[in-house]
Amino acid sequence: MGDRVMWFNGSVVPWEDARVHVWDELALRGANVFEGMTAFWDATQDRHLMLAAEQHVDRLFNSARIADIPAPETRDEVFAALAEVASHHPGKDVYLRPTFYAARGRSTLAPGSEGAMYIGGFEFAPVAPPRVRAVVSAHRRFGGPIGPLAKSGGSYLDFRVFERERTERGAEHIFILNEDGHVAEADGAAILIVRDQEIIVPSVDTGVLDSITKRILLDIARDLGRQVTERRVLREELYDGQVLLAGTLLGIRLVDSTDGVAPRDPGATDRARELAAAYDDLCRGGHPLSKTYLTPPA
Repeated sequence: MGDRVMWFNGSVVPWEDARVHVWDELALRGANVFEGMTAFWDATQDRHLMLAAEQHVDRLFNSARIADIPAPETRDEVFAALAEVASHHPGKDVYLRPTFYAARGRSTLAPGSEGAMYIGGFEFAPVAPPRVRAVVSAHRRFGGPIGPLAKSGGSYLDFRVFERERTERGAEHIFILNEDGHVAEADGAAILIVRDQEIIVPSVDTGVLDSITKRILLDIARDLGRQVTERRVLREELYDGQVLLAGTLLGIRLVDSTDGVAPRDPGATDRARELAAAYDDLCRGGHPLSKTYLTPPA
């Protein structure tokens, strides 16, 4: 089946065979919610361990409730399907993307309303580019169509505009401000700023998705004795401390410059590297918080 595996409405199928009709709600209105998850291979146990699996699956079901998409599977069935996809990649770390979508019905009250699920999975090994340059977008983000508490495909439609701008400006990442001009997020990642002994993150009232990877990193920061502050963040603060990006597929990545401005505090950069190293240790089972966040898929 190759290096990409697709679980589609009940079983694993060839990647190219996972199809929906163009008039399904998924294609017609983008009616889907999803999660990005990781399963790390533990050679000592000869099995995968999933990172923050409970938190991700909880949010998947909550997103479906908010978006009024019928949950097509039970929690146990979702975990069993995740385990099945991961099992096709023994010895490798795997990225998993479970998605609930509306197959039929404009709401759960519509006659014949039906939800369905697919899970894409492939091997992954994040590698940072030689330079990590970021730019602040000239465009603003006005929030997702159903709010920041749900992770929906439609919430990311405007990322096409940001991706085009990032490419045109020759940067590795683009930072996005909300409609009030406060820092929101990056392309596919949460933004954290390390300054002195403090970790600053945009608060959820700025309209950002409450990143699970960010939450893990904040727990690590507290374990290291760092102060964590969640508040509205001004654009100018991106040029002051060391910016960290956190995302499931990305991992943890330090930013070398923002709009051409390098971090001014070498100590903040060292502390950011410490956080990134601790996150890697957690994912490999070598951190005190590993037992909290790493669990078998099923």
